Amino acid sequence: VIIRDDVDVLLKVKNIGNGLECDSVIVDHEDGPLQREKFLFAVKKYWTASAASDKTN
Repeated sequence: VIIRDDVDVLLKVKNIGNGLECDSVIVDHEDGPLQREKFLFAVKKYWTASAASDKTN
């Protein structure tokens, strides 16, 4: 996911993403670090459940 918005909005979204166990990073705007608009890059790791075990008694 890539989001471009104000830094305050991105911090809230990053906190939600951390709760969902996403890896995320906020990077500066291409015009420099003094711009309020930033980028958020987030990646959710692929997750699968383990196979059901066959238990016979």
